Amino acid sequence: MKFKETDLPGIGKKFSVITADKEKISVIIHISGKREIYFFSKDDFDEPVCSFVLNEEEANQLGSILMGTYFKPEGQEEKEMFMKNLVIEWVNVDKSSPLVNRSIKDLEIRKKTGVTVVSILRENQTITNPLPEEVIKEGDTLVIVGNKEQIEKFFQIFYPACEPR
Repeated sequence: MKFKETDLPGIGKKFSVITADKEKISVIIHISGKREIYFFSKDDFDEPVCSFVLNEEEANQLGSILMGTYFKPEGQEEKEMFMKNLVIEWVNVDKSSPLVNRSIKDLEIRKKTGVTVVSILRENQTITNPLPEEVIKEGDTLVIVGNKEQIEKFFQIFYPACEPR
């Protein structure tokens, strides 16, 4: 699956997904809350096969259905047990952070806490699966993953005055 997010100035945001079957779905979320959904065939990403519009309530309802709120296929229990133990946290790195201007490797984040840095959001780019040599900069947002205890340990070590959310 490929995922792309695009700012649409004055309109909102566009999210596009290319599925494993090479079909494309695009969702435009307007500032007003309106959602436009477009479906493209494998052969033509320029002209949608179909499209429809949802208001915010309808989009929330559809999202709940897709997330399995109303029905879960068999085998979901194992995934749910895993997901209950998984915590994803966004950490804003300001100028006073002990992480600034140091690499993931030098900080030994995973070794000290068990937490994995899965992404760094930096200005207009996303660094997915950053290399250990990646230097963390002021203004970055780290996306970290671990269990509850690992996340707590991360904050104890790198942000001792902070409480995890």
